[in-house]
Amino acid sequence: MSVFFRFISAIYLKSFFIIFFSLVLFFVGVDLLLNFKNLPDSANLDILYVIFLSFSAMSYILPVSLVFALIMSLISMIRSNELVSLYALGLSKNHVILYPFLWALFFCLVYVGLNSTPFAYAENYKGNILNNAVLANQSDNIFLKYNEQFIYISKLDPLQNKVMEMKIFDIKDLKLTQVSEISSAFFDRDHWVFDNVKEIYLPQDFNLSKEGLKLAEYDKTQALYGFKPRIIEGAASVNSNSIIDAIEGIRIFSQQGINTNALKTELYILIFAPFFAPFLMLIMYYFFPAIGRFFNLAFIGFVFLIVTLVVWGVLFLFLRLSENGVLIPELGIIFPVLCLSLAALFLFFKHR
Repeated sequence: MSVFFRFISAIYLKSFFIIFFSLVLFFVGVDLLLNFKNLPDSANLDILYVIFLSFSAMSYILPVSLVFALIMSLISMIRSNELVSLYALGLSKNHVILYPFLWALFFCLVYVGLNSTPFAYAENYKGNILNNAVLANQSDNIFLKYNEQFIYISKLDPLQNKVMEMKIFDIKDLKLTQVSEISSAFFDRDHWVFDNVKEIYLPQDFNLSKEGLKLAEYDKTQALYGFKPRIIEGAASVNSNSIIDAIEGIRIFSQQGINTNALKTELYILIFAPFFAPFLMLIMYYFFPAIGRFFNLAFIGFVFLIVTLVVWGVLFLFLRLSENGVLIPELGIIFPVLCLSLAALFLFFKHR
């Protein structure tokens, strides 16, 4: 079986890499033609822009390349009678498609794994270079809620995990109880370290005979555990998130009673959306003929290319509807992939 694995894998991987890198180069070339005048006057930033542009294109190109590679491989094998020869040597239909299917799953899993790393922020870096000629853009004037506190941040640098000028307003029973003024802060592991802190404690009973304001100053304090800079940046602007940061953001904002559909949509896109490709491959494979003598292979290839683009377009539409809140993310992202997987498994077990 190792001989068949190497033979089929070589044909599929060759087609995949040709299509994948061709589409990436095409995508990069078109984008550079459109945005050439807006690129910064820096060779280093231009190179980084091309790299991040290639990374950000993978979310569109990878799934389509996996399916196109199967179509190209099968047409080549049918035309050269290699497919029917494999059947004659004792391989079943399921054995032939199993190897490309496993490779497609492998590439999808690698892509999902990369989305758990800074690779997921390629779209942000690309936009920052194009719009601001910097790698990481600083967010200004952020106001958000965390637990029973309202937090104002004058300037956030997510790349350095630093904040300049922060104010924290503590609320208890709809009353302001404490105001903390921080000149600067940095995120260390799982908490923020504040420098030059001034705390103002307000009295609960505003009466002339009662206790008044209390002031306290500290050189360093720690607070806001688990409130990562990426989560703050994601809440303050429309930016990409990694899988880890999206999960953390959902956990934190759910505790605050904040709607997390946008984060769920992004998380499901990063994890589940690419897997439509392997299951679509499995479905399409069972409709290919074993020999091309009685079929027009060029027309068959054209039809399957159109089917791939239509399915991808419908799924892309569902993704956009989920992002805009028209559909819940489970219905717009997970459900279509689940339907494809069930149909693929049905055909797989049918041809055992």
